[in-house]
Amino acid sequence: MTAEETIAPATPGTHSGGAGLVRLMSIPAVKVLLIGFLLLLMLIPLDYVSGLIKEREARQAEVAAEFQRSWGPSQSVLGPVLVVPYWTTPDKPKRYLHLAPSQLKVSAHLAPELRKRGLFHSIVYTADVSLSGTFLLSREAAALDRSTVPLWQDAFIILTAADLRALKSSVMLNWNGQQIPWDDCGKGSDAGCGKELYVVARPTLNGPPKGDEAIPFETRLELRGTQAFRFAPLGKEVDFTVSAPWSSPSFVGALLPSASKVGSDGFEASWHVSSNLATGRWMWSSLQAFPSEHNWRNAEDQIGVELLEAMPTYHMVDRASKYALLFLALSFLTYFLFETIAGVRIHIIQYGLLGLSIALFALLLISLSEPLGFNGGYVLSSLMVLLQASLYTAAVTRSTRRATVFASVLAVLFAFLYVLLSLETYSLVVGSLALFTALSVVMIVTRRLDWSRGRRDDGAVVEVGPVSTDGEARPA
Repeated sequence: MTAEETIAPATPGTHSGGAGLVRLMSIPAVKVLLIGFLLLLMLIPLDYVSGLIKEREARQAEVAAEFQRSWGPSQSVLGPVLVVPYWTTPDKPKRYLHLAPSQLKVSAHLAPELRKRGLFHSIVYTADVSLSGTFLLSREAAALDRSTVPLWQDAFIILTAADLRALKSSVMLNWNGQQIPWDDCGKGSDAGCGKELYVVARPTLNGPPKGDEAIPFETRLELRGTQAFRFAPLGKEVDFTVSAPWSSPSFVGALLPSASKVGSDGFEASWHVSSNLATGRWMWSSLQAFPSEHNWRNAEDQIGVELLEAMPTYHMVDRASKYALLFLALSFLTYFLFETIAGVRIHIIQYGLLGLSIALFALLLISLSEPLGFNGGYVLSSLMVLLQASLYTAAVTRSTRRATVFASVLAVLFAFLYVLLSLETYSLVVGSLALFTALSVVMIVTRRLDWSRGRRDDGAVVEVGPVSTDGEARPA
């Protein structure tokens, strides 16, 4: 038997299985299903990047908490308040009448700075706070009826803040021309300080002022804090002004400023609070000398400002990462249109490699934004992904023209995303309109495509054979 006789002749259809699979993969509807499955797989690396962002954000919060412990917390200032002990009856405990100023003017100037610890940071400030005004005591003293025994000689002035560690020992209270030092609340007092840290000044009062005598006072404080500065507006008439060389403030509390000015070089805001408002409490009586039961630290009863980052890194990166799936979908769509319109054969694995390149954007963004800031990190990471994906597209399609089209699409996406992230109020509207426009373009481009056979309605064949070295498809 010859060698030729031992070989069985090839029967038709021996390679029909492979060819059939190729034809099946060439059907647009099938390719769309594969691309959709690939998009679902891309959720795995995206979820990993999302978890990494949350981890870094948690570390940033830990660093901010460390700065609050070592530098100072968000400051909240209360005072000054005049406290007058009195007896109602000998068999009952001593009570305390609290009198806030009839006129109070507070001016706070913040000197903020960005303190870093490794790649993480926190906004801290030093506050120069000036308090001045007058106490008008005769009418308030009348609240103590004849059955009470006020102890004017034991009266004292109290003042507190969230953290008084930066308060200098030389700070004084100017009380009607008399310089009085601020002392620890427990020094020379039978009244407990409670859980709050107060300083106390003890003027000499032998009795209530005569007539409508207004007692002027003035003091100056230096405080250190992080992120926010607030003031509890206790008084009949309170004027509060705060300023800082910071371009992105957020005014918070019970009332918005009556006047404010914000610019690139800083801000200044002012409030006017009257005693007829809920926040303008100016007189009350209690069993405690040092206020605690009315919870004056409640942010809703205070006014003030928070110093925000113009571009909060982790917040912006988290927002950008949420658009990664949209980037993938539009990039895959561009490849799909290259196949269906231009006749370029692109394997599903090549789609996957492109998807991994796009998914790396969020990871590059967070790693580069930490040392460079969000703006610098965004520019550099988008350029890296744009260059990598465009060069890969040029190799896949073997066409500089198509790689240029893809690079243009990706560049527009990156530029649009940056604009969208910069918009706070209208980001949803702009994003919705952009998606509507993109969908309309896709519907127009694919309106003649026969999704089941890969042909257009005009008879042109979309299904193609192998790609030649010049990037053009040979007939199937």
